[in-house]
Amino acid sequence: MTTAITSSRPSWRTMCRSMLRLCSASVLALAIAGGTAAPAGPADSVLTAINAARAKAGCGPLRVNAKLVAAAQLHARAMAEQNFFAHAGKDGSRFSSRIARQGYSYRSAAENIAAGQQTAREVVTQWLQSAGHRRNILNCGMSETGIAMVYEADDRPLKGNRSPLRYYWVQVFADPA
Repeated sequence: MTTAITSSRPSWRTMCRSMLRLCSASVLALAIAGGTAAPAGPADSVLTAINAARAKAGCGPLRVNAKLVAAAQLHARAMAEQNFFAHAGKDGSRFSSRIARQGYSYRSAAENIAAGQQTAREVVTQWLQSAGHRRNILNCGMSETGIAMVYEADDRPLKGNRSPLRYYWVQVFADPA
């Protein structure tokens, strides 16, 4: 009689997807509760760099808002999973409707997106070199933000691109009502 030893451990991909779902659920739970989420990892690095640039320009620091994080996370995830890169979602949503769906009321809002940059430093550098993105970052009237980065290991190249982007970044800015 022989017995086979099999591993009951999930694959690396399964573990990563499970962790990502858990993190997303945590962010959404915070958003529903209306709390303030502390950014983690790349989002924290983006916030630090953005707030340093704002300080040099005489603006106050941005505070993280869980509802804005949820809006940013949902759009970054949609771009990664649905293989597109645009401010408008494939469902026709705009950043304003994504923010409103989270129950966030605002006087003004804006959104920066990026894809392909592997680090927070790369994405912030690119945003600061772009007039429109820089204007959003240095808008002293904005006081709250939500930042998300989604990595899609199985990403496919977008039409017209040779390589997959894999990294999808979204930063939402708002002045609460």
